[in-house]
Amino acid sequence: MKKFLMSTLFAFIFIINVVPSYALKFYPLNYDKRIDLDGGYGEFTLVNTSKEPIRYKLEATNTKKITDISKLVTIYPKVLTIEPLEEKSFKVYVKEDSKLKDGEYSFNLEIKPLKSPNLKELKRGTTSQSFEIKQALKLEMFAHVGDLTKPFELSKEKFYEKDGKKKFRSNVKNSTGRGYELAVGFTDSNNVLLPVLYPVGRLFNGNETVIDVEIPQHAKNIIFYDYNNIKVLKQTIKI
Repeated sequence: MKKFLMSTLFAFIFIINVVPSYALKFYPLNYDKRIDLDGGYGEFTLVNTSKEPIRYKLEATNTKKITDISKLVTIYPKVLTIEPLEEKSFKVYVKEDSKLKDGEYSFNLEIKPLKSPNLKELKRGTTSQSFEIKQALKLEMFAHVGDLTKPFELSKEKFYEKDGKKKFRSNVKNSTGRGYELAVGFTDSNNVLLPVLYPVGRLFNGNETVIDVEIPQHAKNIIFYDYNNIKVLKQTIKI
């Protein structure tokens, strides 16, 4: 139970990974679901930080790549009206397609602002528009087929001390066959996630990055955290 509560807490804390737009926040940053086991469900949230209601149209569009799966995507609801300083969620379902081979696929998620009428003018019997948010979002969303759970490839690993602080540095290559919105974290002797995460950003398949992190007290393992699926990956590095 303690481990579950800690994981839930971190999901809440690090949900702040959002895409800024005009009065718009959006999370999580990607889909990243496995879709060959009866399809895959994902949920996204839009936050209206403005003082006016905003209405959005949501749709999946073609990426123009051979890995496009937009025809498999269903979004519900397709239109969201969000009141000032409130948030609403929508669901994305990608159905299974037995023709797809193991690997990563994608579709574009488009969030288009719609005109919203001024309520005072509506009461006067007019239909003119009071405002329009002109910026839209078009984000490439990734999904995958197959059990793509290979560990990351580590090289040039080094534990060292600097200014009296214990640190770890390593090259990390992703050859898993899929990308991750990744962070580096730590667990204690009871395998409980500690309240420290170092964001890495999206590590695409085939790409490599360098991590250089400070090790907190009571840490016994270094772990990799999957933001979009709110979970700790199986790979660990003993401290």
